[in-house]
Amino acid sequence: MQALLNLAAERTQLYLSPVGQPHATLPSGAATPIYSEDFYTFLFQLAESQQSEFPNNNKLATVLRQLDARAHSSNLTQPVPLRTSQSGPGTVLIDLQENFEAIELTRKGWSLTHNFDAPFLRPTQNIPLPAPEQPQHDLTTYLTQLFEIEPEPAQQLSHWLALALMPNEKPPILVITGEARDEAASKLRTLIDPVPQPLFPLPATTSQLGQLALTNKVLAFVTYGPLTEIRKAAFNRLRKGMPVRLKETNRRRSQIFNNVSRPIIIVAESEMEIGRHQISVEINKANQAGHAQMLGALLNVAAQAICPDPQVTIETDWEAITPTAIDKTTQSDAPDT
Repeated sequence: MQALLNLAAERTQLYLSPVGQPHATLPSGAATPIYSEDFYTFLFQLAESQQSEFPNNNKLATVLRQLDARAHSSNLTQPVPLRTSQSGPGTVLIDLQENFEAIELTRKGWSLTHNFDAPFLRPTQNIPLPAPEQPQHDLTTYLTQLFEIEPEPAQQLSHWLALALMPNEKPPILVITGEARDEAASKLRTLIDPVPQPLFPLPATTSQLGQLALTNKVLAFVTYGPLTEIRKAAFNRLRKGMPVRLKETNRRRSQIFNNVSRPIIIVAESEMEIGRHQISVEINKANQAGHAQMLGALLNVAAQAICPDPQVTIETDWEAITPTAIDKTTQSDAPDT
């Protein structure tokens, strides 16, 4: 047990997240909570590589408590971002997840870099983003061709994607209707946050919604019929930021909460009102498009959305941006709570 403890401490960097959750940066460069299934897997593989007997549950719990104590005694605290990170004023890093590469995004443009200190959270289900390519068209043109829609809704989607990519922005909830709504939502989400299951069924509880938010940069849900007021309120809270209990495996109860906000896509059979901050787009066709070039076009748009102060967020007035799109933008008198 002591040998495994020392080896794990040598192979990882131990520290706390800003809310006090113990984390470890693995040799792959990925960050993971100490009390997580991914870290269990790392310990198991580490013990197996040393041809030592894997400890039983009681011994493993002792190892984890010791690593927890070392993380707290390290006096090191650093953010653990998911997919994107505001590394400094006017600079955003986007995790490509492979080969220790990231995209460095500034208002001047974007480039690939190996020189970054952000230990990105990389849940097992996350799929790496492709290396972006310089696009032949702007993002609005790609979206117009991809979904065969008019330039106006394509511009709305372009602006929404740019805000959804940023770590500190709070885009409106995107409601997609039409015959190709499922495929369109999947393509939009995959452009920013590719995962094996891009569309989720509606979670039964707000707690389940929060747990999905911990490991997904963008949340896309399929709905059938109207939403309850409770679910609408939960989506609006998550859009702005809501406290989520950090789930920690092998601990009886975590008292650590994180304030989480996420871009949300709702796939609906017909238009619905969810809150003041939402846009609705009807999509009936979804064609094929090159992911790498579309990502490059998105980065060009996102560069203009970078705020010099990472602590400042701006609520977008969608009527001011698209004054002729009242029929495309659904608003509600319900409070955005």
